[in-house]
Amino acid sequence: MNLPVEVVEAINERRCVLIAGSRFSAEAAEEQDRKFPEDKALATMLGWKRKKQIMGTVKSRKVAPAPSIAAGAELYGSQHGRDSLTATMKMQVGLQDVAPTAAHKVAVSRFPLILTTNYDALFERASAEASVGHEIRYRGDVVPEPGAVDPVLLKMRGGFERPESLIFSHTDRENHAFSSENQKQIRKVIRKQVLLFVGYKPDEEEFELLWEDLSLCYGGELPRCHLAVAQGRINDYLWQKWVWRGLLMFTADPMECMREVEQRTQ
Repeated sequence: MNLPVEVVEAINERRCVLIAGSRFSAEAAEEQDRKFPEDKALATMLGWKRKKQIMGTVKSRKVAPAPSIAAGAELYGSQHGRDSLTATMKMQVGLQDVAPTAAHKVAVSRFPLILTTNYDALFERASAEASVGHEIRYRGDVVPEPGAVDPVLLKMRGGFERPESLIFSHTDRENHAFSSENQKQIRKVIRKQVLLFVGYKPDEEEFELLWEDLSLCYGGELPRCHLAVAQGRINDYLWQKWVWRGLLMFTADPMECMREVEQRTQ
């Protein structure tokens, strides 16, 4: 893989923000022979069902809706209650007894600000083991400019260690809407820093919802940023969908990407 020069320079200058997705967690589970659920499996288990109608077409090719964990969580919570939903999600994606990977360790050593949509505590554990000491913050907390304070890990969808912070469903997102002050803080970060997304696939709900959140805070389409696309090639449809929006993509799983970061940065 070729890590973009803009990213390498920004990391060395401590002005690159890592935005980390669930593939970091999936790799950690895989390293220890544990299963981490794919979107469709988890969404279906929660009660999501694919709608029969077609959502759109691309060059005469039918496009079905992507699996929605958020919609599944909405259904599961309404039927079984919030406590049961939290317990089920914790069992599926909490990774309580899984250790951080080398990718987590490189990440906390190179990035003073990490935004993550992961629910587990693997970045916290990696930070503690490395004696880096990232401060843990949650959606709604103050978002600092990198370098202004000690390293910060911002959990965009909350964590099981703080149940009231957890964001599973669309209703949860509405209940944890960004304040105008939060939006200003995130907008300032986006304007001044280089954004590197790692651990996402651009056709999955996790990334789509995150992009919506950041675009809302920015007040429009995001400036040029970079995405290491996890697990697989980038098809023509995804190129067409995202490149015009300023997203520069290259193929790399978190372990591969962070290994390159470690080799090419100080």
